[in-house]
Amino acid sequence: MTSPIIQHYADMEPASTRHPISDLGHNLVHLLGLSLIAAALSQAQAVAGEVPSHQRIFDAQGRQLIPGGFVTLEKLPYTSEDYRRMTRMGAGFQVIRVPMGLIGAWPETEADPKAIAHFDELVRLGREAGMYTVFKLVNYGAKPRGDAFWEQLWTDSENAQDHLIEGWTRLWVRYKDEPSVFGYDLLNEPTRGNDPNYERIQSEQLLPLLRRMTDVMHEISPDKWALFQPLLRKPNDQPGPGRDPVVPIEEPFGRDRSIYAPHLYQMDPEVIAPMLDDLERQAAISKVPLLLGEWGSPVYSDTDDRPSEQQRYTRIYQLTVNEIDQRSIGGIKPWFCGGQREIPTEKKGRWMTWSIFSDPSPTGKVERKYLTDVIARPRPIVVAGTLERYRNDFENRRFEAILNTDSSLGETEIFIPAERHYPSGFVVELGSSLSLTLHQDSLHLEVLSATNAMDREQARHLSWDKSRQRLVIGKWIGEPRTLALRVSPISRN
Repeated sequence: MTSPIIQHYADMEPASTRHPISDLGHNLVHLLGLSLIAAALSQAQAVAGEVPSHQRIFDAQGRQLIPGGFVTLEKLPYTSEDYRRMTRMGAGFQVIRVPMGLIGAWPETEADPKAIAHFDELVRLGREAGMYTVFKLVNYGAKPRGDAFWEQLWTDSENAQDHLIEGWTRLWVRYKDEPSVFGYDLLNEPTRGNDPNYERIQSEQLLPLLRRMTDVMHEISPDKWALFQPLLRKPNDQPGPGRDPVVPIEEPFGRDRSIYAPHLYQMDPEVIAPMLDDLERQAAISKVPLLLGEWGSPVYSDTDDRPSEQQRYTRIYQLTVNEIDQRSIGGIKPWFCGGQREIPTEKKGRWMTWSIFSDPSPTGKVERKYLTDVIARPRPIVVAGTLERYRNDFENRRFEAILNTDSSLGETEIFIPAERHYPSGFVVELGSSLSLTLHQDSLHLEVLSATNAMDREQARHLSWDKSRQRLVIGKWIGEPRTLALRVSPISRN
């Protein structure tokens, strides 16, 4: 079934034994860069000041996690090599699509044991690559389709809502003791049925259902996170400019361990920042973190053959991630797969896709580099302390993050795609008095300058993880402080 967002673009022309997270080793707890909301927001606008703790995500050690990664598709034959590629593009999360029809989450459907076993395999592969897993419920395999599907859900015909929860419960029970399963995106891209009043459907139907699902999930696995999405307007009902599909959530969600996870697919540079402003405002109403559950507009059948269009996508993607990064908002990019996932549009012979690879192999080999070189940018993964802000200067390949350090919390990791963006090596600066360099093909950082004994001690706790392209700061030295961390390229000369 085609969702409102997919239809909008199609119509356009241009389970394991429980153990602590810290026991999983270095990989599991380090998540792809983008933290959660960079300032407390008033009803109308952001206000300067400290980010409230309820708008950040912390791991079991108290470190700030910055979620991000890729949507993985439910039936593809991913391998450990695919997950290695994901981590080397900065992924610390996978979001697995879960069709309702595969888990018995809709009337007249039954759970498919083979599909659930495949979910187990994807969770295992993610865990071994050091990635968290989120499951996302999509209404594939459910009948009727279109408006009739949503009408049945909102009117609870044939106990549709109980079926939804029953299907989810199979996964909630199965993975309640699996620490690498981070949470569940409860209902993907909901929209109205026959009732044209979006606000009423959201307030009286969608939000009560999402709260009920969250409560049942937390009864089974109280440590998991519930991700919730807003109602979406259908294409003809989306207001300009930018045709924003989101129906704003203007009331508190009212549940702990929940994350507001709307989608942002936008190619109009003038509306990206205002839309993010409003999503931050909505998250602040519920006092929850904001995570872009999906971001990044699809490409079309002729994009790969048009350099000017590729340049436009690169510019818009750069603008989008700069807005995301300077606000410290997390984001998930669809899809980590090959180019066979093509969605027809109304124009004959024209299709679109979110695949980040252009070749027809199932899990992809040939990158759409005009997209992936933006996606795989330097970013924080996990911070022993808190993150104030960060951003990339794509033109000059310079990265800066402002961190508040806490020496009691353990490691900090920064994803630096050295082989992709710093082929000659890079320089790392911590504050104004410590700098180190990594030369091409080197496995070890070298100290360039260390002004005092504390700097020299700090340098001892920095290392380079070449396999995952991560700068690892084993621990912070000294009292908690605000620190600028910068990365810049080594000159080829």
